[in-house]
Amino acid sequence: MKKTHSKGLSFAAAVFLAYQCMSPAVASGPIELVVAYSAGGVSDLMGRNLAVNVESGLNQKMIVQNRPGAAGMVGTDFVYKAKPDGQTVLLARIATLAVAPNLQKVPYDPAGFTPLGLIATDPFVCVTSARKELSNVDAVKKVLAERPGTLTYSSSGVGSLNQFAVLRFLEALGAEQPLRAAAHIPSQGEGPALTAVAGGHIDLFCGNVGPVMPQVQSGTVNALFVTSQERIPGLDDVPTAQEIGLAELEEIVGWSALMGPPNMDEQTVTKYVAALEKMKNDAAWQQFIKKMGSEPRVLDPADTATFISNQQALYKEMALRMGIKK
Repeated sequence: MKKTHSKGLSFAAAVFLAYQCMSPAVASGPIELVVAYSAGGVSDLMGRNLAVNVESGLNQKMIVQNRPGAAGMVGTDFVYKAKPDGQTVLLARIATLAVAPNLQKVPYDPAGFTPLGLIATDPFVCVTSARKELSNVDAVKKVLAERPGTLTYSSSGVGSLNQFAVLRFLEALGAEQPLRAAAHIPSQGEGPALTAVAGGHIDLFCGNVGPVMPQVQSGTVNALFVTSQERIPGLDDVPTAQEIGLAELEEIVGWSALMGPPNMDEQTVTKYVAALEKMKNDAAWQQFIKKMGSEPRVLDPADTATFISNQQALYKEMALRMGIKK
């Protein structure tokens, strides 16, 4: 698949021009870290751990506010419209900044946020039901070739990152029209989708490592591969995509980033960068991220802007090429 990294320059330039000439804002009081999803989920756990670490680096209290709704767009839009004084920031996720804007109209400009830093990436693992004869990639490829259209897969919905991951996997196996190569059976969330595979009702699912790992370890699903560059602790027997000749799937990862409203001043941004740099070297934080099934990856604002822009370009290109529509 053609790489999209060269497409990141426009986003990177836009987000930095936005706060080049701004005067520093003076603010005090607790910082609101918006998590655009419900309490108790993966994003919420990530946000609460992030808040503890960032407030330590800033020497300023940070509180988590869950603002769920519209698949994360409500909370994301709230931060987009907030004052750029550094008192309201967002735990941004791939779905709201890179995937959804390519499939539907969103109330914010995904390129308009002020990048403060990438936090972590979330590798995917693709699994099949342990109750079926699909224990490895070759078995899946054989079904695609001999019985096209009979394979089933589930996701958290049309246009979800889960669906993109499965379709990219099928394409890598040789499917010229991934949407027609297998039947999509959407579920009401990743949990039900994974449960359907574990129960033998659905053949295939691709999701973040953290939530899927317990099912792999219990033997209710077969893990085909992970999209991380190295094998993941706890899934030591599961090969990476590169090891099985599918290196192009390494670009399919979730991620979390700390983002501010448009036009944050450079002085405030610098304070957040210093706090994240301090967090990056904290052993307890690294251990927490890895326990979540994620990979620590703190980037500065410039590299974060380029990374997100590349991701936006990637999913735009895939959506157009594969014909994925909401």
